[in-house]
Amino acid sequence: MRPARRRRTGILTAVTCGAMGVVMADSIAATLALPALSSAAIGTGLPLGDLQWVTAAATVPYAALLATTGRLADAIGRSRMLLLGLIVFTLGALAAVASPTLPVLLAARAVQGIAAAMVVPASLALLLAEITPARRASAVGAWSAAAGVGGILLHSTGGHLVAAFGWRGLFAPSAMIGAVLIAACLVLPQRAPSRGRLPDLLGSIVLLAGMAMLVLAIAKGHAWGWRSGPTLALAAGGLMGLAAAIGRSLRHPAPAIEMTLWRRPGFALAGAISFLYGMTSFIVLAAIPLLLREIWALPVSRLSLMLVPISTGVLLASLAAGRLIRRYGARPVIYGGALLTAAASITGIAAMHPGTFATTTWVGVAAALGLGFGALSTGVSAAGALTAGVDRYAGAVGASMTARQLGGALGVALAVAIVDRPLLGGVMPGYISILAVVIALMLLAGVLGLFIRPTSTTPPARPHAPGRAAAVPAIRPAPPRGLPAANGFGAPAPAAVSSFATAAQRRTLRELYDAAADVVAAADLLLAQQPRHDGQPR
Repeated sequence: MRPARRRRTGILTAVTCGAMGVVMADSIAATLALPALSSAAIGTGLPLGDLQWVTAAATVPYAALLATTGRLADAIGRSRMLLLGLIVFTLGALAAVASPTLPVLLAARAVQGIAAAMVVPASLALLLAEITPARRASAVGAWSAAAGVGGILLHSTGGHLVAAFGWRGLFAPSAMIGAVLIAACLVLPQRAPSRGRLPDLLGSIVLLAGMAMLVLAIAKGHAWGWRSGPTLALAAGGLMGLAAAIGRSLRHPAPAIEMTLWRRPGFALAGAISFLYGMTSFIVLAAIPLLLREIWALPVSRLSLMLVPISTGVLLASLAAGRLIRRYGARPVIYGGALLTAAASITGIAAMHPGTFATTTWVGVAAALGLGFGALSTGVSAAGALTAGVDRYAGAVGASMTARQLGGALGVALAVAIVDRPLLGGVMPGYISILAVVIALMLLAGVLGLFIRPTSTTPPARPHAPGRAAAVPAIRPAPPRGLPAANGFGAPAPAAVSSFATAAQRRTLRELYDAAADVVAAADLLLAQQPRHDGQPR
């Protein structure tokens, strides 16, 4: 790679991964802000259920808009959508820092949720479209690892920010980092959009309304009552809105939902695993702070530090998963991540006793959970994004992330319900029941992961004339780094050995070819020594 291209690629990677990291950090900041808001003037006298709107105000529009903004980014240009999203996100963060009342803070958080839905699909799609096919799996790993970096930074510094500046200090880093990313976006490569039609406006509005009502019903169902009038009305309206949007998308030439993606078995399977991963990760992240406070009665500053091993595990596993996907495909990464998460949950159940839960045990369990989450997140993101063509990367990312957010909303509601009404008995039955549900979900995700198509590095057989035997092809050296290669999720490999092939695979192929040549030479020698029917040598 030339120095100028290497520099542009470095800036592109930093901006797109930084965008993902700041979105993750901002969501963690909202979670950490809840205890501080309850004791601040802005939240005086309000129950914790009302303060949870600080997170829901961003989650609802984020989940509802991901599919539409992904399609829109493919149509108008990913770099343009990323820049616009970062501008809106930064303005929302500034408004959150300066919010004088809770309604203003909720409005600012809603703006941030809308902007996050613009940023996330566009960032990964821009990164995948601008780098060589051989590096796309590693790029997905780096992009997923950025979420771990954002989590580490907020978990390690969140308590100190609250102690020094109050809850407002948690949103200040988002504004500052966002301003830096906006400046860096100005030097990103500008590519012409796919020139596709803009998504169906009416279908997008119906989809947005349906998703918003469904997510809101799931998020607030426990507080309002699952059989209450508002919950049932929102759930029914959301399901009807989704059905109407799907029906319209089946007929419209530029649908709000990319139905052709969901018709692909590989993408639909990745979407199902993404849904299960969203349920599991949100269940764990919602329940763990409550669990740790019950076991150790930790203040907010100590509590955030105890979550650092999870973010660290996500970071390390995401970086490693990108390399593994590039070599072996997403199937073993998803399967291994699911089993590791289940094993960590089993260990947590075995060690869960108030007053005797050792810190070292918790660090090991948390790190294993983070490693499992990182592998799953990267594997599912790669399996979802790389099944689409280059012109539909953002739409594929948005659709996959929508499934994850729906699963997350359901997971949080399920966690709250299980804590109040445990499925199992024993010590701390609510949290044991949560981990038991996590184990079941992860085992299901692991089984589904086995059906993800593996990476293909075998060159296709060349057609030959009828009636003639196909000649044994000569083994060609691997193409230079950067040539198009099989994406590992159903796309065909090139005629030459793909750049995804390892040195060991190429060496094995050469050895097989040499052995075949030796067999042919020995057969020729034996035939030459046999006399013909007329007694003459051959």
